[in-house]
Amino acid sequence: MTASAQFPAELEISTEDIEGRRRAAEPTERVIFRVAGLYGLSRESVPFPVSQTESIDSGPVSVTLDPENTTSNIGMIDYARCYLRVSYGVHAVFPGMHELVMSGKHDLSLLGPVRAVATDECQVTPEMTGWRALGCLDFLPGSLWAGASGG
Repeated sequence: MTASAQFPAELEISTEDIEGRRRAAEPTERVIFRVAGLYGLSRESVPFPVSQTESIDSGPVSVTLDPENTTSNIGMIDYARCYLRVSYGVHAVFPGMHELVMSGKHDLSLLGPVRAVATDECQVTPEMTGWRALGCLDFLPGSLWAGASGG
């Protein structure tokens, strides 16, 4: 079978059709964006589970964008629906883990950052001035909590 018999409509596109496609306005009601920078720091300590029965105080938690995760750092805003969805990879570092590992009771591999993908979505106000994201967190293979997820 020839290409023209297989795809007849695609082969009959005129130069005017192509120019018309180039001049067509980009969609304005939905915008895709890249998450290029993210950092966070908690001042409070949180209970950090290290087993089913044991937990430690985390110390201040530091969160940054995961430089190894290049596929998840993207978002979409739908202006017509006032809706936002964003997915981003993060590294989280817990000083409390350092103390635990240095005590000699646990494996040194726990010192690596926890890697996870967060996916948040929410409604935004029509003025785009206020929002509250709700989402989920999926821990990546190789992380302390690999395979775990939460909301």
